[in-house]
Amino acid sequence: MARVLYSAVVLSEHFRKELLDKFQNIIPEGWKPFAHHLTINLGPLDEDLKVAEGLGVVLKITHIGKSDKAMALKCDTEISKNKVPHITLAVNVNEGGKPVDSNKIEVWEPLGEEIFVMGAITEVKAQ
Repeated sequence: MARVLYSAVVLSEHFRKELLDKFQNIIPEGWKPFAHHLTINLGPLDEDLKVAEGLGVVLKITHIGKSDKAMALKCDTEISKNKVPHITLAVNVNEGGKPVDSNKIEVWEPLGEEIFVMGAITEVKAQ
């Protein structure tokens, strides 16, 4: 049985593509796009969320943040254990950036509009 790496709200392909299309003009050239998920926690789902696995969740995106290694979209949700719940939009792999670098973003700018996306509560397992 594969080990659970993290639990997340994994975006549907429709919403993933929608985000990448919407922000394609501000993702720096050479950065690797992600827009895959909002992390709930590392490892398996907590017992109180196990019953919700597979259910759809609507996420409200309110801000965008960027560092020299990552760009992310801040979400207004309490489902995540991250200090700042977010969806990693893109990563500067040429400078050693990884999706985890989104956790280090300090400056978040309001989008000026609310964006809603949908995903499913999922335990993401090692391949």
